[in-house]
Amino acid sequence: MKFNYWPKRMAQSTALLSVLSLSSVAPLTAIAADTSPKDQSKIVQLTDPRLAIDDQGDVWCLAQHAISVKDGFFPDLMVRATSITNVKSIASGGGSTLALKKDGTVWTVELNSGTATIDLKDTLSATLGERIPHLENIVKIDVFGSIGLALDKEGKAWIFETAPSWVRNDPSTSLKSEPVLLEGLDHIKDMSFSYDVTFLKEDGTVWNIDEYSPRPSSNWSLYDSIRYSKPVQLKNLKDIVQLESNHYAIKKDGTVWTWGRTIISKENLGPALTPVAPYQIEELSDVVDIASSNDHSLFVKKDGTVWGWGYFVEKWEALGATPQNAWKDLSKLDGFEDAASIHITINGNSLSTESVIKKDGTVWMWGLDQFQNLDSKPRQVEFRK
Repeated sequence: MKFNYWPKRMAQSTALLSVLSLSSVAPLTAIAADTSPKDQSKIVQLTDPRLAIDDQGDVWCLAQHAISVKDGFFPDLMVRATSITNVKSIASGGGSTLALKKDGTVWTVELNSGTATIDLKDTLSATLGERIPHLENIVKIDVFGSIGLALDKEGKAWIFETAPSWVRNDPSTSLKSEPVLLEGLDHIKDMSFSYDVTFLKEDGTVWNIDEYSPRPSSNWSLYDSIRYSKPVQLKNLKDIVQLESNHYAIKKDGTVWTWGRTIISKENLGPALTPVAPYQIEELSDVVDIASSNDHSLFVKKDGTVWGWGYFVEKWEALGATPQNAWKDLSKLDGFEDAASIHITINGNSLSTESVIKKDGTVWMWGLDQFQNLDSKPRQVEFRK
């Protein structure tokens, strides 16, 4: 197998994600005692950086300054972000985070990046920010860096610019925050943001706007490319029901397809000069969810098993050291027979945190924790009110 991969989106977001992870290392203090199992919420979505949504629409975030967790649990304690409620989904990428509420409105989410004055009494790392103006009846959102995308119930796509408050409040910052309808796109049911944007139509066809398409001038931005470029259909993709990050798609029959420049490479040769045309990953079937980093991918099958391929870190000694990784062909991960979905948080330098939501709504993590320790054994995550 010889395929290339393109880590640009991951590289751009690594700096902020690393700060968010490292910010939890400084002054630590224990917080309240644990909760009983009957108080545990059923988690339905995980996203970066360490955010979760439960079946009631409440959002949970990584607890700051917290070391008191149940024995045997993963060190990253999650607490309820009390200001973020009635949420349908969250999108995060390139340093920006958005929340889609159940009423169809879209809001920014503010994350403590370690720049604020430390309050040892406040364990919350996320709060609700400002509403994005004039967006209503939205059913899907995505974001990367300063660019946000929103899909409404009529199948129309909207583009706008956004940023964390510390960027928005900078007098030198100028954002096109007013949402604008993307022309030439209709009957859209899903979308995915990478170094380009991919749209899934209701008829199962897939359409793409490539950042690398010719630009009229040097001032032509990614925002301009998305807003003014004509989407191109990816001819080999039909009967697609779900898009995933880094150019993965799940077909109606449960097969997995991939394309573009974000192709995992055993030879690690770097970005493809010419995008790879869509092709089926023959070894995979009955897939219901996919998570991908810049060097490995994880797949959840209908039977609840988890499978992975790519480069996986086997050893890491300390900050500043280069992790030792090894290639693994597609293989089943031990310990999971009841997984519902999967997520990978990129922490930079090939280090990541892997997360599984089980069918009972519990969350299990392994990999890099908030204290910069590498743990290869999946352990349950505590959610504490």
